[in-house]
Amino acid sequence: MSNPGLRTNRRRFLQATAGALTVPWTTKVAAATAKTTPRRLLFNWDGSMIHCFGRSALENSTSAMSREEFTSLIFTPLAENNVDAIMFSFGNGNVAEYQSDVLQWPGEADRFEFPAAQNWHGGIEADPADQYQNPKSLADGGHNPPQVVVEECHRRGIDAFVSLRMNDCHDGQHPKGTLPNPELAIFKRQNPDWLVEDLDWWSALDYRNPRVRALKLRVIEEFFDRWDFDGIELDWLRHTLYFPRGTEQENAHYLTDFMRQVRQSLQERAQRRGRAIEVAVRIPERVAWCQEGGFDVPTWISEDLIDLAILGQSLTELPTLTEFHNLMGDRKIPLYPCLTPFGNGYRVSPDEVVRGSAANLQRDGADGIYTFNWFFHGDWRHNLLRDIANPDELSVQNKIYTLTHKTPALFLGPGGPGNDYIRYNTQNRAASLPLRVTPKNSPQTVSIPVGPEFGSSSTRPARAELWLALDFMGESDHLELVLNQQPLTSMPGKQRLRLETVGQQIQVPPGSGLLGMSLSNPVDVRFEAVRVEVPVEMISPGSNTLSITLNERTPGLKHELRVNRVELATWFN
Repeated sequence: MSNPGLRTNRRRFLQATAGALTVPWTTKVAAATAKTTPRRLLFNWDGSMIHCFGRSALENSTSAMSREEFTSLIFTPLAENNVDAIMFSFGNGNVAEYQSDVLQWPGEADRFEFPAAQNWHGGIEADPADQYQNPKSLADGGHNPPQVVVEECHRRGIDAFVSLRMNDCHDGQHPKGTLPNPELAIFKRQNPDWLVEDLDWWSALDYRNPRVRALKLRVIEEFFDRWDFDGIELDWLRHTLYFPRGTEQENAHYLTDFMRQVRQSLQERAQRRGRAIEVAVRIPERVAWCQEGGFDVPTWISEDLIDLAILGQSLTELPTLTEFHNLMGDRKIPLYPCLTPFGNGYRVSPDEVVRGSAANLQRDGADGIYTFNWFFHGDWRHNLLRDIANPDELSVQNKIYTLTHKTPALFLGPGGPGNDYIRYNTQNRAASLPLRVTPKNSPQTVSIPVGPEFGSSSTRPARAELWLALDFMGESDHLELVLNQQPLTSMPGKQRLRLETVGQQIQVPPGSGLLGMSLSNPVDVRFEAVRVEVPVEMISPGSNTLSITLNERTPGLKHELRVNRVELATWFN
């Protein structure tokens, strides 16, 4: 089933890297020959439709995927005239969900024996063999997935970027030694010295090793030697485990040297083809976190190593955008915060929630929006993509503004690793919720960010409500809520707050759904909360301070009152 010649080429390449691939760096690389204006919407496809989950969206689920099915799963969910670039991930960066001269197919290291468990990948029901069967069938039919993506993007006037995960560790989600493991590459099995020692995610590559860097560079170069991509996204957030714990900053120079090699190599290829190759990076959303993780972004910017930056994941706002602007000087690098359509209490976020986060990010100074883990199939969220790509249309749409919830500890199966692979982000390090409130520690305050539409009476929504989801609320608890130093509720009259059902049920149109996951229809995202009317005149664009005071607590309760969700819902009609 595999090509012996390709195996020989790979083996020779890996042997050649023993001496390390070194690119001399004596002068700053020249800027790309052509620069683009900021794009409105970058859409990341993580390859879900090909590597595991596409079969659930296809009517004929018994045969391997056709080019037409592959193309439909990529483009039908998009509002194509609003998406300016697709960042497509062809596997985990260690095995190739395409015919490659550098990397093996998924499962090739196990002689194409695949796990029997249908929930191998992250606990989601899927056939593990699809990671190999779907792309192999396409390639055998003359439709190698990278070529299909480039051709179909360009036919639609969309820029095509490779999205390369720089240290994806999904192959380490099961205990070491668990085989077959279709995502575990042969070079990891044969070279344990290539891996970072003593990590829960045991399969992380150690970028101090020159052979690791050389291999990754060759993976990058193949995409541009064989296909006409417009650029590449180096996804440094998948995953953030490049060095032994505590040594990231002292080893940052290895990543910077690698970035120099990438830039020089792609500049040479750009000159040969007469068209620029753009380099995007996905990095943590705060400069300090970048530096803590070994990503020397100030140097990357000053040496002109990147063309655009994608920041964070699952963001609801990003006031730290100014930190990156301050690094740029005269050079302006477009910034794209990362937006996901779930999280902060929602399995599937309603349109209003996604709009609220997009409005905040645009208010904070984003040049555009980058969508991630947008697993939908069918056309049911076209209008939402149109809204978030167009600030003028977004400004007059109903919204729900949410606060960031702390990411719960994540363990993937018995003995599986934790969530330190996403350690440099707001969800883990600076989340507003949950919040513990007692009479002694009151008042507790949180900041509710809202969009620019509250800046004047002519653009202000017609009404607004505050929703607070509370755990362990007692029947005689007395809360006092103050927004921007103006009371929303008060103690006189012994007013008691009660829980009500808020939110909505999301209708999923026929032919639409979520790749790899079954959804009830409608999707019920309602929850119990205290609901308080808020005069819209009290709300300001940007940060709004909510003060929560527990004046009296019901006697005899074992647990402290906990605020789990804070949301501000706004309506124009």
